[in-house]
Amino acid sequence: MNSFVVPAASYEAQNAYRRLQLTMEKDDPRMAILEIRTFLKMYPDLALACNDLGVLYAQTGEKLLALACYEKANRLQPATPVIVKNLAEFYFVELGWTDDAILMLTELLKSHPDDTDLLALLGTISGKIGREQEARTFFRRVLELEPGNRDASVALRQLEGAIPAAEFSAQPVRPAAPPVPPPVQAAPVQPVAPPAATAAPAGSPLDDILARLRSTIATAEAVVRPASPAQPTAGMSAEQRYREAQTAVANGDADRAVTLLEQLVAETPVSPLAHNDLGILYTNAGRLDLAVNHHELAVRQAPDNPLFAKNLAALYYSLCGRTDEAIAIYTRLVKEYPTDVEVLTALAIISNNNNLKEQARVFISRVLDFEPWNADARQFLAEL
Repeated sequence: MNSFVVPAASYEAQNAYRRLQLTMEKDDPRMAILEIRTFLKMYPDLALACNDLGVLYAQTGEKLLALACYEKANRLQPATPVIVKNLAEFYFVELGWTDDAILMLTELLKSHPDDTDLLALLGTISGKIGREQEARTFFRRVLELEPGNRDASVALRQLEGAIPAAEFSAQPVRPAAPPVPPPVQAAPVQPVAPPAATAAPAGSPLDDILARLRSTIATAEAVVRPASPAQPTAGMSAEQRYREAQTAVANGDADRAVTLLEQLVAETPVSPLAHNDLGILYTNAGRLDLAVNHHELAVRQAPDNPLFAKNLAALYYSLCGRTDEAIAIYTRLVKEYPTDVEVLTALAIISNNNNLKEQARVFISRVLDFEPWNADARQFLAEL
């Protein structure tokens, strides 16, 4: 939290904000959230209250709500150090938007060159992305301004050489900023045409993205072959069964495809692609219990496959009402694949459907950064 008070429009607002800060010092963040939300109904434009609400939401794991509050605070009171630092750190830690975070922080540094928290955060980010020279520069500057800064001293020594394991063991060290893993860039999986079109759910013009996610089969090996008569399945290899299943899908024979794939996973349980396809076929048939089971198995067996994860998240959100689990998957994916337009679009849709307009704008604007020609995204943004 912070103790910085922005002058409000009235004496009552200032007093209310002071009481709000006292509430935030308590050990019950959920009670503090209720107090701040009540406060913001009366004084909706107090930026630091929005920022503090974002901090509390982040502490309780409500990441999308935290982002909405940070974005609103930054819009209401731009260039405020504590607000910019919180938003930039969220971009880097939760979303993997490294360039955006660095751009925001370095711009802020121009007007606040002696802000040691800002310098330490830039040092931490630089170190995590492999820019060790820059990290050393930032931490050295912190120590010039605060020679006794223990966190910066430890961070600098870690960059310049290993610290003995026993050193500083008597007192735990709080890092200058939370440790963050580097964003993972993975080669995108090329999708193959879906076996059958799924009607887009009613709502925003981009809701069909979620439907397409549900019906996407991802494989570079599956080839749709010309129609052929049904063949006996005895003695088939796993590869032959899968190809036959694809042929059955192309011929509109979903029942045969399901039979072949069920035989395949019975004989070869670790078959994430087959489980994913079964999830899609069972979704199209309305068998949601089986669909969820097979999509979960696909993700469990191939956790690094983004399309399997997207299919499961879309199913959770669109048909199962398991919004929190869908959001958890999408936020993990957007951190690992920050340029994935489908993930960004799904997060924009979920945010909008939950009346979180601020972060819906963030995500759909991000889509337009990567696809400026995307007419649906432009219409979505205009409607927001």
